[in-house]
Amino acid sequence: MDKVFYLKDFQKIEEATKDILKDFYPFNSKVLVKIHFGEPGNKTAFTPKDIEPLVKAMESLNLTPIFIDTPVKYNSPRNSVEGYQKAVKEKGFDKLGDFIISDNYIKISAKDFEVEVCRELVKAENVLIVSHVKGHPCSGFGGAIKNLGMGGVSKKSKEIEHTLGQPVFVSECSGCGTCAKYCPFGAITIKDNRAMIDLEHCGGCSICQEVCPSKCLIPKKANFDDLLAQGASAVINNLPPKTFYINYIKNITQGCDCPIDSGKIIAEDMGVVFSKNPVAIDKASVDLINQKSGHDVFRDENNKNPLGYVNFASIYTGYKTDYQIEGYNS
Repeated sequence: MDKVFYLKDFQKIEEATKDILKDFYPFNSKVLVKIHFGEPGNKTAFTPKDIEPLVKAMESLNLTPIFIDTPVKYNSPRNSVEGYQKAVKEKGFDKLGDFIISDNYIKISAKDFEVEVCRELVKAENVLIVSHVKGHPCSGFGGAIKNLGMGGVSKKSKEIEHTLGQPVFVSECSGCGTCAKYCPFGAITIKDNRAMIDLEHCGGCSICQEVCPSKCLIPKKANFDDLLAQGASAVINNLPPKTFYINYIKNITQGCDCPIDSGKIIAEDMGVVFSKNPVAIDKASVDLINQKSGHDVFRDENNKNPLGYVNFASIYTGYKTDYQIEGYNS
């Protein structure tokens, strides 16, 4: 059973990081830090102030952080290397150290598609995955696994993960309207007692397939959570042995950090968790939020089981969902 270290006090991030990582990475080495810098204008994504304690801790251990992310598929200043580089500088992350916006990939076969994985991540000797825990309209929530399943792959692979989960009819629709009610993208309307799906605006989240009482919808290829986990696992299974994970459980919004507006805050700030196990750290993050809130927060807000892709990732990576949580000066 892998350990997940839990720090409640954000003021002690530097101290805790230094202590937990002190013997993990080789002395005087470079560490590639996978992070989501957030959409320009987004007020709840990471800020340099959030990450500065990590940088100070790493530098005190004679480690040199180099930040990395990949361009996005959708319409955004971050959908090109040059545009994303500009966004990183405008947010001030370049003041923390060197960074890479990578559009270089290697192909790795997964169960249902060929994943184009960020080359620098799988070629690095030391990797640190730093993730912001928040909601997501397709997966219910996003943590370390989603940080890699979407953020560690190419635009083409990002698109495949969404489109192969889009719905197709396998039997007659009753026109009940349940799918339209729960579609987070407003891509379904009811016309002539039948669901009409606008695939151009469909996110492939698989929610309509899960809530349909008639079970007349199935995914084009696989459930979104399955596809996301396949993409993430293609990354995780090829990361170096010296890979560690840190999840920030703060600014927990209903939506993700990709749009300007992430939506409402749906849970209290909880702290920071650390682990070598990406599956356990995400499950622990969800468990801590639910224990504090007294209900299944992401399922209730986003109509999706937040552990769906976590369980698929456990299957594809071999990492177990069981964990032992240990408090750190909390």
